[in-house]
Amino acid sequence: MVFQTVESGVAVITLNDSENGNLLNLQSLKVLKNTFTESGREPGTRVILIRSNGSNFCLGMDLIKLETAKEGGKDAEKAITFYGELLAQIHACPKPVVCLLDGQVKAGGVGIVCACDIVLSSFNTTFEMGEVLFGLVPFNVLPYLLRLRVPLQKARYLILTGKKISAEEALRLNLVDELVPEAELEKSARSIIKRLFRSSPAALAETKAFTGKIMGADLSVAANAARESFLEHIRKPDVFAAVKAFNEGGLPDWFAGYKPQKPLRKPPDKSPE
Repeated sequence: MVFQTVESGVAVITLNDSENGNLLNLQSLKVLKNTFTESGREPGTRVILIRSNGSNFCLGMDLIKLETAKEGGKDAEKAITFYGELLAQIHACPKPVVCLLDGQVKAGGVGIVCACDIVLSSFNTTFEMGEVLFGLVPFNVLPYLLRLRVPLQKARYLILTGKKISAEEALRLNLVDELVPEAELEKSARSIIKRLFRSSPAALAETKAFTGKIMGADLSVAANAARESFLEHIRKPDVFAAVKAFNEGGLPDWFAGYKPQKPLRKPPDKSPE
């Protein structure tokens, strides 16, 4: 269903049921939420990477589970709540969250992608939001699709038509940050993580927090908040020490290399016991 490995400071979360679409239901969402929480708490973890074990990254909510939900729909209600909480958790995570795509992404899977910080995709990836075909509206996805990734009219276009789009079109729409040939996916993922490892974990976390804080704010309000935050920031001892180290030709304590032994793109055939 979902499993996690940690190596060289990267927590890798694998959606492990690609054959069945990595569908989202009460059980899988509960495991995914818990796994993400554990990944963020792992000592020494600096980056979280989300991937699939096959050509389906995630095909959205398990409609059969929703349809057959028992106890007056409580299971469906919990699943929908868990999904919204998961997206918020990914977006608010102080650690950079990288998403690695090489296959189909549909409906709720698009929401997971939108909540991540950096999305790396091969040319094989396709995106589709066909909820309206089933009489559904992607309410939980829309805040992340609109506020973080796609302009309003493009979001409407994707949802109203339910059209499947290519990775190239997804890049133009800003659903994807980097697009590379399949053969270069591993190399590109490692390159991104290497760059993240050279940066201050505290600065990365503050960047995520501050950009979230000023998102949608009036320009003057955002500018005032930026000035106050910067003045407070440069007084921190670790920031001063890092600037001093660079000026003297050295490196700050957080600057680290990244040399994993296992591939990021291709997970094991089976989850660990």
